[in-house]
Amino acid sequence: MGNTQQAQGVHDSFQLMTDKTREINLARSLNYRQYCRHVEGKQEDSCLTEIPANLLSTLSLTERMNISFNMIPELPSTLPLCCPHLVYLDISHNQLQNLPDDIGHILHLETLLVKYNQLRRLPYSLFHLTRLLKLDLSHNSLKTISSEVIHLESLEKLNVSKNRLTALPSSLGGVKTLKVLLASENRFCEPLQKICEYGSDELLAHLRKNFNLSGQCQMSGSAGGNMFPRVRGNHLHSSVPNPQSAQVQYIQAQTHTANTSSRIKSPLLPPRGASDLEAFMLRDRILGLLFGAAIGDAMGLATCCMTSDECRFHYGGENITYDEILQDELRVRWKQGDWTSNFDMMVLLLESVLGWAGVLDELEFARRLRAWCLHGHPELGDKAGLVLSETVKQVVEHPEFLKNPHIAATSIMTKSNIHVYAVEHNSLGNENGDDDDENPSECSEDSDSESYCENQTTGPLFPSSHPCIPSKLFGTDNGELVQIAILGVPYFHDVEEVEANTARICKTTHGRPVCVAASVLVTNLVAQMLQGRSDLTCHKSVEEMVSRAVTIATKHIPDSCQQEEFNRYVNHTSLSSVNFREQFNMSYSLKAMSAGLIALKSQQSFKSFMMSLFMEGGDSNSNGCVAGALLGCRLGYSRLPPDWLKGLRKPETDWLNVKINHFLDMIGLP
Repeated sequence: MGNTQQAQGVHDSFQLMTDKTREINLARSLNYRQYCRHVEGKQEDSCLTEIPANLLSTLSLTERMNISFNMIPELPSTLPLCCPHLVYLDISHNQLQNLPDDIGHILHLETLLVKYNQLRRLPYSLFHLTRLLKLDLSHNSLKTISSEVIHLESLEKLNVSKNRLTALPSSLGGVKTLKVLLASENRFCEPLQKICEYGSDELLAHLRKNFNLSGQCQMSGSAGGNMFPRVRGNHLHSSVPNPQSAQVQYIQAQTHTANTSSRIKSPLLPPRGASDLEAFMLRDRILGLLFGAAIGDAMGLATCCMTSDECRFHYGGENITYDEILQDELRVRWKQGDWTSNFDMMVLLLESVLGWAGVLDELEFARRLRAWCLHGHPELGDKAGLVLSETVKQVVEHPEFLKNPHIAATSIMTKSNIHVYAVEHNSLGNENGDDDDENPSECSEDSDSESYCENQTTGPLFPSSHPCIPSKLFGTDNGELVQIAILGVPYFHDVEEVEANTARICKTTHGRPVCVAASVLVTNLVAQMLQGRSDLTCHKSVEEMVSRAVTIATKHIPDSCQQEEFNRYVNHTSLSSVNFREQFNMSYSLKAMSAGLIALKSQQSFKSFMMSLFMEGGDSNSNGCVAGALLGCRLGYSRLPPDWLKGLRKPETDWLNVKINHFLDMIGLP
């Protein structure tokens, strides 16, 4: 009974079943420190050690149950009888040594997640679950898998990685529906060990050799329409009766741009004829850029640093929802629907534009960037910024950064000892658990992060547990590119001003020519799209637009070999050709640039293209941020996927909407 009271008093996510949802959630919601402690086996007071007994009698109609991240050593033997209608069961991250012998009586079960437990054997009845589609048994202590696995006639995804298996049953090749099989880091002998290294497809082909079977997988997607909650400021008033009247007022304001009063109210108001787009279309594209980048970053986190097989195992190819994003050492640092530092840094640039009435100054941005590194966005409850770019980390720590960021960045780039950061898949933190620092954005009451941040003038600015996604050559990661697209909006009618602003801000942290060129390319494309003189539905017109941007960008690369490298990434025509998962080079700036260019040229919907990009893995949230900005600008806010848009965290979007409304006021848009 004490455990029942504990569940009711501790779990924020505890939800009793309703007739409408038929779901029950007893999972713990963890921050980074709590996750590390849990993986180390340290029990918290909030952990359940059993399913509350008084609930079992109320679960007869339950269809979905999540009891992950607790310390439950065994499931009640009556669970199959109490929950005969279960379709989804997540019992990951517990201390289970066995599953109930009658688990096969849950006849409707389609998803069973038992990763990170202590299973040594599987009950025979498990193989009677003929409707089971997904089974995750990874991170356990299994030594064998029964040949009865062939009776899982609907199984599509199986993960038995990181167990103690010495062999796989050949009968697995007889599971005709199996599409993804993960079995790495076991104790196989050759040749099976080598075949596992080649991935799921090779492994399945090997197992099916005697069965003469094959499997296929398809992907698709869709998009929808939205309306931005516009709150007009001092230029156009809410009393404007209709879009036509607002358009007329916008044109009248442009006609009088020399008027001092008008210029003070809307310092970024473009001159008349600056764009061929109507005011509402121009606004739609600007909003599409911002929210496309936010969605690309937040949703891209789902597959960040994953292999292709891992992407296919954990997610379907058609859609991902925020609540489906895997919680592990990397992803647990952010709350559901939150974007990462990529979009945070774009917001910093937006704030810089707002704070200085449209003027872009690298010293002001440097101060703003360092303040964010120290404290994050305090109004959102942050304690510090979680920086993913190793270049940004080192440049911000340079003693000259606040005085002359360009010199600081150049000094860092010219270091003789260039350090290459190697990261294996998603193990981006301190695997040994030596560093006890938690997610700076989600500090608990006992955290020392605040005092840590206040004393950074004499020591390293960033904890060693901060994740870092690698790029072979130091200073060429995408830390500058993920933030830069917003600079294509102010002065979009003057491409030379856009170019100068972009180069100046880029060199604040990333001084290498390829980074500057990639940044100039992205912002020039944004400016051209806002000018509205290219038909974005015509492939030839888009290619011409890209060609103009490339001509301007390559001026920033004096070295011919680097120009060839740049052009090679410009000319990629498919996602598969880019090699986003290249080991130790996932965050290379030109890879993110290629993702954006391919997105821009694609005729797919936002969701369809972005899902294809996410399923490539690699530095997917950074690639998604750049591609989402360009594709969102092209398609507009109204055509972004409504579910992905609404799934963004509400406190963050409410906070962002205030800034965007101010920004639109500065441009004079309705």
